Amino acid sequence: MTDQVSPSRRAAPAAWAALLLAAVLGITPLIPPSTAGASAEPTEFSAQRAFAHITAIAGRPRPIGSQSNHAARAAIVAELRSLGLEPTLQTVIVPDYYGGEEDVPVVNVMARIEGSRSTGSIALMGHYDTVPETPGANDNAAAVAAVLETARAVIAGDRLRNDVILLFTDGEEPAPRYGATAFVAEHTWAADVEFVVNLEAIGSGGPSSLIAAVGPNRWVIEQYAVAVPHPAAFSYMTKTGELIGGSSTDLAPFREAGVAGLESAFLHGSSIYHTGADSPERVSLRTVQHHGANLLAVARHVGSLDFDEPVADDAMAFFTVGRSAVIRYPAMWDLMVAAAGAALLVVAIRFTGMWLRTLRAARNALLVALGAAVAVTLVWFPLAGARSTMGVVEGYLYLAGLTLLIVGIVLGAARRFLAAAGAAPETIGVVAMWSVFGLLTAGAAPGLGYLFGWPALAGAVFAVAGARRSPSGRERFAGLVVVGSITLVLLTPAIDTFFQLAQPRPGNPDSEIFAVIVIPALLIAMTIELVNAFRFTGAAPSTA
Repeated sequence: MTDQVSPSRRAAPAAWAALLLAAVLGITPLIPPSTAGASAEPTEFSAQRAFAHITAIAGRPRPIGSQSNHAARAAIVAELRSLGLEPTLQTVIVPDYYGGEEDVPVVNVMARIEGSRSTGSIALMGHYDTVPETPGANDNAAAVAAVLETARAVIAGDRLRNDVILLFTDGEEPAPRYGATAFVAEHTWAADVEFVVNLEAIGSGGPSSLIAAVGPNRWVIEQYAVAVPHPAAFSYMTKTGELIGGSSTDLAPFREAGVAGLESAFLHGSSIYHTGADSPERVSLRTVQHHGANLLAVARHVGSLDFDEPVADDAMAFFTVGRSAVIRYPAMWDLMVAAAGAALLVVAIRFTGMWLRTLRAARNALLVALGAAVAVTLVWFPLAGARSTMGVVEGYLYLAGLTLLIVGIVLGAARRFLAAAGAAPETIGVVAMWSVFGLLTAGAAPGLGYLFGWPALAGAVFAVAGARRSPSGRERFAGLVVVGSITLVLLTPAIDTFFQLAQPRPGNPDSEIFAVIVIPALLIAMTIELVNAFRFTGAAPSTA
């Protein structure tokens, strides 16, 4: 007797190696670039040089109206003057948000780098104030340092066409966003701003990710994708921000005024957010390099544009693959991709003729994935509550453990509820679950649909082949590698992001939403089910 599945078994190591490579491609955009030292070329951004600014202002908390806030402002002014710029101050008097009886000053610091023939200004922005509990080395001295070092590099290079406004805002931490609101509403320079880049942080490291894009979406994303050397841009992230009301940072007043722009932030290690642990020792130089190198690249690119030219405003789906590729296309394409996958699945089901069995398989796949996600959520709540100061490495160890738990639940349940896993109806059922998610997200939240639509379309293509006849070992290998690789490349960043959002943040309980863990858990469970379904695509093995 000859075992007909032996070719695919022999190919298994190569298949798992391909899937590992796909996971690496998904992880790569999340790894900040290497740090440039203090001896880097004057026109380059150097995190080592920027770090000196962090240590200069992040020794103590800097709430509005405090002496340390005044000292940080003086340090920024002195640095701007050392660059040959003339700082301008904008002062507004506001109630003391932190309980004082007297009103306090909120003071923005600004400087302008003149362009050669400006058609408008690009504003580079970061706030220098903090809440009373934290020295704010990451939130947001890292942004101040990145803007100062970017300004130095811009001045050291060729003169840009457009003006560059350096805007160091005060009073970002109180909900009114006092400084940015006052600048947009009252300062004469605000009318010149055609593009704004805001930098933020809620952690101690990780990638400087694009978390908001405002204004003409297609044009804004194109400028980012063309300009930055180390992109970390995913439309699931910007769309999620929009769904929860948009950025509530200093970008908000610009968004409401109709100014185009970007916001980048880093999220890893967020247990230090708004706590005394946010000190210079907890700053990642690689993250500062990511923050600043991208900021400098955007400043140079957008600073050389003609703002009088018309721009496109289509909603875009986009994601980063590897170190530098930003795949982007109109978000409406996701609906077409999802619809094409669904149509192929209908063809596959007609080939098998097993409609009811396929629907049961899809239902079971969904129930198993939801069950695994709920189980992980029940484990995460007490764990995160007990380990409110978990570090980055510790958090990933927990994620690895939770992933193993999901693997056990999904594979164990598959034996019970999908006993014929690998047969055509069960494979089609799993892909159908993905297809439904793709249709729903592409229709209701454009920008999210690609996470499900592309894996579903790839799965549908191989499901059709597996429904017509028992596929060869080579076809099984191709199905596993192609479907699994697409899924891992697309979903790995999303799993990481939503896991970071589920972290404990004792310094800011309002942003501490442990229940978000259900999202990465569900994505992991669905991925495991899809890969498992294509391990033996098509009819069950037979012998001859």
